[in-house]
Amino acid sequence: MPRWIRRTALAPFLIAFALTLPACDSGIDEPSPAPDEVVAGLNFTRLFAPATPAEVAAVRADWAARTPTASAIQVSDPAPAPDGSRLYVVSHALTGPGATGRHYGFVRVPAGASNFPVLVVHHGGDDGVYVGLPNANAGVLAAAQAFPGVFSKTVQVFPSYRSEPLDTQGITGLGPSVVSGGAASPWDYDVDDAMALLSAVLARDEFAAATDAGRVGALGFSRGGNTALLHQIRDARVRAVTEYYGPSDFYNGGAQVLALALLGGAGPATMQAAMGLPGAPYLYASVLNPLRNADGTANEGANYAQARLEVVRRSASLFTSSLRNVQVHHHRRDGVVPVAFSEAFDTAARAARPQGTYEFHLYGEAGAGDPSVHNPAAMPESLGRTDAFLTQTLVNAGRVAVW
Repeated sequence: MPRWIRRTALAPFLIAFALTLPACDSGIDEPSPAPDEVVAGLNFTRLFAPATPAEVAAVRADWAARTPTASAIQVSDPAPAPDGSRLYVVSHALTGPGATGRHYGFVRVPAGASNFPVLVVHHGGDDGVYVGLPNANAGVLAAAQAFPGVFSKTVQVFPSYRSEPLDTQGITGLGPSVVSGGAASPWDYDVDDAMALLSAVLARDEFAAATDAGRVGALGFSRGGNTALLHQIRDARVRAVTEYYGPSDFYNGGAQVLALALLGGAGPATMQAAMGLPGAPYLYASVLNPLRNADGTANEGANYAQARLEVVRRSASLFTSSLRNVQVHHHRRDGVVPVAFSEAFDTAARAARPQGTYEFHLYGEAGAGDPSVHNPAAMPESLGRTDAFLTQTLVNAGRVAVW
C-alpha cells in the first residue's frame, strides 16, 4: 500500500459503526429535548452541534491575526528532472504558533516557463511529499504526469507539512532529503506554512521571470484537498482550486463515525485502522481524547468550547462564501475519505453560492469502501476535467493582484 495510506482504511466499518450511534430525533410529541448523546466518553451532541456564527467569526478573526511570513529563505541549485523540468528545494524559517526550525517544499519549473501562473499542490496523507513516489497524491513527478496540460503551463509549489519529510530520492543534484520542523497541526498550520512558502517563492529572483504572481491556484489531494480549500479561503492570492476527495466537512455522519472509531468505540483493531487516515492521529490526541477522563469516561467539565473551534477551523464547508472557482472530485466507493465528506461540502457550497465557476463531480457506483480508488487515476475522467478547469480559471485568466 502506498506511503500516503499507512494502514487499512476504515470504510468497511463505516455503516456498521453508524448504526451504533443513537438517533438524535426526539419526535414532535416529546415534552423536552433529547439528552445529549455520549458515546465512548465523548459528548457527540456538544462537539458536533452546528457551528454558531460567533464560532465561525472567532476562527476568521484568529486567521486574520496571523501573518505567515517567509524569512531566511534558501533555494537549492536547480536539478534537471527526467520530464525536462527543473526542480528546486525551497525553505524558510518557520514563524508563528508551534513554529521551530525550517519549512521545506519543492518547486517544479517546466521547460521554457515564462510569466507562468503558480499552482500550489497540497499533498495527501501524513507522510510528506516525494519526488519519485509513483502516485499523484504525494509524488511530484507523478502529479506532473497525471496532469500534463496544466503542469506544462504553470510553475508548481509543493509544500511539505510540519514534522514531515521532503524526500528527494531519485533526482541527482537535488540534495539530501530533509524534514520540516514545527509541531504538526493538520489543515491549520498546513495553510500557514503554504502561504509562507508561496511568498518565499514569489520573492526570489530565481523564479521572478518564470512566474506571474497575479495568477495563483491550488490543487489538493485527500488531506491536501481540504487544505487547498482552506488555503483559498485564507489567501486572497489563490483564485482557483481543484480538490480531490478531501475531508472538507467535519459535521457529516461519517466524521462522527470516524470519531467513534478513533476513541476505540468499535475495538482496538478498528481504532488502529482509523489512526491511519489523514490527520486522524492529531484529531485523536489534540481534539477528541482530551475531552475524556484518563479512564476513557466522559468529562463534562472538559473544554468543549475550544474543541469545537478546532473542528470549525478544519471544516472548509463553513467558509464556502469565501471560495471562488472551485472544482471537486470524489469516488463514491472511496475507502479512505468517505464520499459523505464531499457531499456535505457540496450542500454547503451550493447554499453559499461561491463566486465564479463551481464544479462537483462524483465517480463510480456506491458500494463497499476501496482504498485503491483514493487516487486520481481511478477517476480517469477527472484528469482532463482538472486540466480544462485550471486552464480556464488560472492559465487563461487575466492578471490581477488579488480577488
